[in-house]
Amino acid sequence: MRQTLSHDDVVRLLKDPSGENRREAAVKISSTYGAEDLTDEERNIAEDILRALAKDVETSVREALAENLKEYSGLAHDLAVTMASDVNSVALPIIQFSDVLSDDDLLDIVRTQGTEKQNAVAQRATVSEEVADALV
Repeated sequence: MRQTLSHDDVVRLLKDPSGENRREAAVKISSTYGAEDLTDEERNIAEDILRALAKDVETSVREALAENLKEYSGLAHDLAVTMASDVNSVALPIIQFSDVLSDDDLLDIVRTQGTEKQNAVAQRATVSEEVADALV
Protein backbone atom coordinates (compact mmCIF):
# COMPACT_ATOMS: atom_id res chain seq x y z
CA MET A 1 0.00 0.00 0.00
CA ARG A 2 1.31 3.41 -0.97
CA GLN A 3 1.86 5.91 1.81
CA THR A 4 0.95 9.49 1.01
CA LEU A 5 1.92 12.69 2.73
CA SER A 6 -1.05 14.13 4.58
CA HIS A 7 -1.85 17.59 5.88
CA ASP A 8 -1.16 16.26 9.39
CA ASP A 9 2.29 15.10 8.26
CA VAL A 10 3.09 18.58 6.96
CA VAL A 11 1.91 20.18 10.21
CA ARG A 12 3.98 17.70 12.24
CA LEU A 13 7.02 18.44 10.06
CA LEU A 14 6.60 22.19 10.47
CA LYS A 15 6.25 21.88 14.25
CA ASP A 16 9.06 19.35 14.62
CA PRO A 17 11.47 19.10 11.67
CA SER A 18 13.42 16.32 13.37
CA GLY A 19 15.36 13.78 11.35
CA GLU A 20 12.73 11.14 12.05
CA ASN A 21 9.88 13.34 10.82
CA ARG A 22 11.88 14.28 7.71
CA ARG A 23 12.61 10.57 7.10
CA GLU A 24 8.91 9.73 7.36
CA ALA A 25 8.08 12.53 4.93
CA ALA A 26 10.80 11.26 2.57
CA VAL A 27 9.28 7.77 2.62
CA LYS A 28 5.82 9.10 1.84
CA ILE A 29 6.91 11.52 -0.88
CA SER A 30 9.19 9.01 -2.58
CA SER A 31 6.50 6.32 -2.58
CA THR A 32 4.00 8.80 -4.06
CA TYR A 33 6.49 10.06 -6.67
CA GLY A 34 6.17 6.89 -8.74
CA ALA A 35 2.38 6.96 -8.81
CA GLU A 36 0.79 7.11 -12.22
CA ASP A 37 -1.98 9.38 -11.00
CA LEU A 38 0.25 12.42 -10.37
CA THR A 39 -0.12 15.35 -12.73
CA ASP A 40 2.99 16.76 -14.38
CA GLU A 41 2.86 19.71 -11.99
CA GLU A 42 2.59 17.44 -8.95
CA ARG A 43 5.47 15.29 -10.22
CA ASN A 44 7.63 18.41 -10.72
CA ILE A 45 6.85 19.58 -7.19
CA ALA A 46 7.68 16.12 -5.84
CA GLU A 47 10.99 16.15 -7.73
CA ASP A 48 11.89 19.53 -6.24
CA ILE A 49 11.16 18.21 -2.76
CA LEU A 50 13.14 15.03 -3.44
CA ARG A 51 16.11 17.09 -4.64
CA ALA A 52 16.06 18.98 -1.35
CA LEU A 53 15.70 15.78 0.67
CA ALA A 54 18.59 14.18 -1.26
CA LYS A 55 20.81 16.85 0.32
CA ASP A 56 19.44 16.38 3.85
CA VAL A 57 22.07 16.24 6.58
CA GLU A 58 20.43 13.13 8.08
CA THR A 59 21.67 9.99 6.37
CA SER A 60 18.46 8.15 7.33
CA VAL A 61 16.43 10.60 5.22
CA ARG A 62 18.61 9.96 2.17
CA GLU A 63 18.59 6.20 2.82
CA ALA A 64 14.78 6.23 2.83
CA LEU A 65 14.79 7.97 -0.55
CA ALA A 66 17.26 5.51 -2.04
CA GLU A 67 15.36 2.48 -0.79
CA ASN A 68 12.04 3.76 -2.12
CA LEU A 69 13.35 5.03 -5.45
CA LYS A 70 15.98 2.44 -6.37
CA GLU A 71 13.77 0.59 -8.85
CA TYR A 72 11.66 3.46 -10.15
CA SER A 73 12.45 3.86 -13.85
CA GLY A 74 10.96 7.37 -13.91
CA LEU A 75 13.46 8.72 -11.40
CA ALA A 76 15.03 11.97 -12.57
CA HIS A 77 18.56 11.26 -13.78
CA ASP A 78 20.12 14.02 -11.67
CA LEU A 79 18.56 12.55 -8.53
CA ALA A 80 19.91 9.10 -9.35
CA VAL A 81 23.40 10.50 -9.91
CA THR A 82 23.24 12.54 -6.71
CA MET A 83 22.24 9.51 -4.67
CA ALA A 84 24.81 7.26 -6.41
CA SER A 85 27.50 9.73 -5.33
CA ASP A 86 26.42 9.70 -1.69
CA VAL A 87 27.67 7.56 1.19
CA ASN A 88 27.46 3.82 0.60
CA SER A 89 24.26 3.24 2.56
CA VAL A 90 22.49 5.66 0.19
CA ALA A 91 24.43 4.96 -3.00
CA LEU A 92 24.56 1.18 -3.12
CA PRO A 93 20.82 0.50 -3.66
CA ILE A 94 20.70 3.10 -6.45
CA ILE A 95 23.87 1.82 -8.10
CA GLN A 96 22.76 -1.81 -7.95
CA PHE A 97 19.12 -1.41 -8.99
CA SER A 98 18.46 1.87 -10.80
CA ASP A 99 18.14 1.56 -14.56
CA VAL A 100 18.22 5.36 -14.74
CA LEU A 101 22.02 5.34 -14.45
CA SER A 102 23.66 5.34 -17.86
CA ASP A 103 26.74 3.41 -18.94
CA ASP A 104 28.70 6.65 -18.62
CA ASP A 105 27.49 6.99 -15.02
CA LEU A 106 28.43 3.39 -14.25
CA LEU A 107 31.83 3.73 -15.91
CA ASP A 108 32.51 6.83 -13.84
CA ILE A 109 31.61 4.90 -10.67
CA VAL A 110 33.85 1.97 -11.62
CA ARG A 111 36.78 4.26 -12.45
CA THR A 112 36.53 6.70 -9.54
CA GLN A 113 34.75 5.06 -6.61
CA GLY A 114 35.68 2.47 -4.02
CA THR A 115 35.29 -1.27 -4.01
CA GLU A 116 31.80 -1.36 -2.48
CA LYS A 117 30.36 0.86 -5.19
CA GLN A 118 32.20 -1.10 -7.86
CA ASN A 119 30.71 -4.31 -6.42
CA ALA A 120 27.24 -2.75 -6.59
CA VAL A 121 27.79 -2.12 -10.31
CA ALA A 122 28.89 -5.75 -10.71
CA GLN A 123 25.75 -6.95 -8.91
CA ARG A 124 23.37 -5.22 -11.34
CA ALA A 125 21.02 -7.53 -13.23
CA THR A 126 22.74 -6.55 -16.48
CA VAL A 127 25.68 -4.41 -17.50
CA SER A 128 26.98 -3.54 -20.93
CA GLU A 129 30.13 -5.13 -22.30
CA GLU A 130 31.98 -1.84 -21.83
CA VAL A 131 31.02 -1.65 -18.14
CA ALA A 132 31.87 -5.33 -17.64
CA ASP A 133 35.30 -4.76 -19.22
CA ALA A 134 35.91 -1.81 -16.89
CA LEU A 135 35.10 -3.99 -13.89
CA VAL A 136 37.77 -6.53 -14.79
